[in-house]
Amino acid sequence: MNRPTSPQNSILPGCVSKADWFMAIVVGCALAMGVWHALLTGGGIVGGDTYPYFFPQKQMMAEAFAHGELPLWHDRTGLGYPLHAESQAGIFYPSNQLLYRVFPVNTAYNTSILLHYAMAFVFAWRFCRSQLLSQTSALLAATVFVYGWFPARLSLEWSIIGGVWFPCCLWLTERLVSRPSRAAGCLLALAFGMHLLAGHFTLAFITQLCCLGYALLTSGRTATAEDTDRTIGRIRAGGYVTAAIAMGICLAAVQLLPTLELRQLSQRDGSNAVFNPAYGHLPPVYLTQLVAGWWYWHSPEIVQSRQMLQFPFLMSSANTNQVEAHLYIGLIPLGLIVCLLQHSVRQRLRHTHWKIWLVLSGAAVIYAFGWFMPVTRHLPGFGFFMGPGRYTIVTTMGLAVVSGLVLDALLRRKSRPTQYILTALIGGITLCDVLASGDAPVCDAQIVATPPISGLQDSWIAAALRDKPAARLLASGPNVGNLFGVSCIPQYLGLGPAEYFQEDALFETTPDDGGTEFPSDADVRRLLDRGVTHVLTQDHVGSLSPDLELVNAAPDSFLNRVWARGNAACFLYQMKAAKGRIVTEPSAALNELSWIEQRPSRQVFRVNLSEEAVVNANELMFSGWYVSVDGHEAVALTAGGFHRSVQIPAGEHIIEWTYRPWSFTLGACVSITTLILGGVFVTRSSV
Repeated sequence: MNRPTSPQNSILPGCVSKADWFMAIVVGCALAMGVWHALLTGGGIVGGDTYPYFFPQKQMMAEAFAHGELPLWHDRTGLGYPLHAESQAGIFYPSNQLLYRVFPVNTAYNTSILLHYAMAFVFAWRFCRSQLLSQTSALLAATVFVYGWFPARLSLEWSIIGGVWFPCCLWLTERLVSRPSRAAGCLLALAFGMHLLAGHFTLAFITQLCCLGYALLTSGRTATAEDTDRTIGRIRAGGYVTAAIAMGICLAAVQLLPTLELRQLSQRDGSNAVFNPAYGHLPPVYLTQLVAGWWYWHSPEIVQSRQMLQFPFLMSSANTNQVEAHLYIGLIPLGLIVCLLQHSVRQRLRHTHWKIWLVLSGAAVIYAFGWFMPVTRHLPGFGFFMGPGRYTIVTTMGLAVVSGLVLDALLRRKSRPTQYILTALIGGITLCDVLASGDAPVCDAQIVATPPISGLQDSWIAAALRDKPAARLLASGPNVGNLFGVSCIPQYLGLGPAEYFQEDALFETTPDDGGTEFPSDADVRRLLDRGVTHVLTQDHVGSLSPDLELVNAAPDSFLNRVWARGNAACFLYQMKAAKGRIVTEPSAALNELSWIEQRPSRQVFRVNLSEEAVVNANELMFSGWYVSVDGHEAVALTAGGFHRSVQIPAGEHIIEWTYRPWSFTLGACVSITTLILGGVFVTRSSV
């Protein structure tokens, strides 16, 4: 049967005018620039994962692009890790490939945030139009979705970078199911692939599940007169979407295969207790924030005391945080949904998908509670990701759509100017409502006028380390020291090599209050073995180990802003007996060492040995690293761990370590082949 028309429009929902598109794009861009105006004027985001996690990745990415390289390996976080495999870096994502080649890191980061907020709004609006919402109600629903779910997650770049593809994939799924074609299928596959390349597979997996569920639930409504069997219609719709998902996975193979390889060698291999997929769930009682956000749940006391975890029906033993547990759509949209209790309102919506979206929204919330993780953690996909609270992105979209449908039903008999005025008023109030709800104390990041990264050029610590490319820091702020251009431990990784989560990889980074010598003798030995040359602390060390000496103590123009320490001093110490990156066994065999090239994915150096020795590079030995001696491939003595070792005869030799992961090569071949075949598939259909 034919799809019904919108209550306020005489055209089919797929027919959106150029004027409608123009209005949505203007509103989306205006909201992005208005809400995040400080990012337009050179400001920056601080707090949460911005500097400990994302900026070190972006800096490495930008430097690699500047050298004409792909940033496959990150040699500054810990003793290194495969950057291309840690998917949140998104090194193959098109906007990252462009922005970090053209702009400085902070400008590229800000531009990416603004661009994706505008895109998310336009995609959400377009999907809402396909759900029979009028132009004005679709704009309202897009506002509820984008600014109700994402701003609280400001410190998590992947939320908006990946989340932008959620409404896009839903819209293209609706288009494929209602009007199947090769072009529609390939477009949906391309969107799925882009979602995976964006760098966070949790939202991509949720999107795939939601699109598949939506196709199966709505396919009966889109059956043609010749295909009246709803079961066959559902199977056909599910097959279309499943095929698009499979093609999208192949398109993103260049990202997926390296990540799967890393996963098998990471803390998420199923045997490490550090990984708990139920972390980041939505405690059931926290659902009351939908109506009591301003009364109780968003107060600093509840966030700081973590009382959200101290209520009945909390069947998950995992921890969570206020960002992952945030769910709020605004009081007016919630009030509109309550109007569904009226029979007359439900009657006006009988030709829409409001019931389907209530089912999907409810299912997403229930799963977000974490109750099913003991079972689903053993299922493919479900057990790989943490943060079941992220499923509330489905709930936010569903409730936004339903609230827009109800608004259309209530305003059906109003004049067009009245509809515009009332919807604009509701939209303005709701925007302020959801933005305030997602602000502090829920959000763990903020925007400052002067980004900390701008202080690097005046940093005395950066100046002290600038001429020491082999330097490696022990610092209390994981990964932040990477931004000085040097290696830093301990590391902070979401998906990291398993070695980093073992007991001997953990270090005390700050002295205790009991006057115990810092670092301890045992830690000094381990630090020297890891190639650590300097120790960076926020406080003066009273009982300093005799193996360290103070380099300088002063406020730092970069670290003081990152750590929000005002004018307090930062303390840099040097290891007296630092071994550096290259050592030999026996140590007396090394007569001379000189570096020829030192890049993240390629290290070349010359050694002069008085006798046969094992030459160790104090770097993580990971799958994909190969060694050659004097231009001839050699056999590495280690297959893992914190040393790359090769046995060398006496004399002068050139040793070259190169990172050539098979997963990247195979993944790139699969992605390129799929892209070509997809293009041929679409082209032949139009001939």
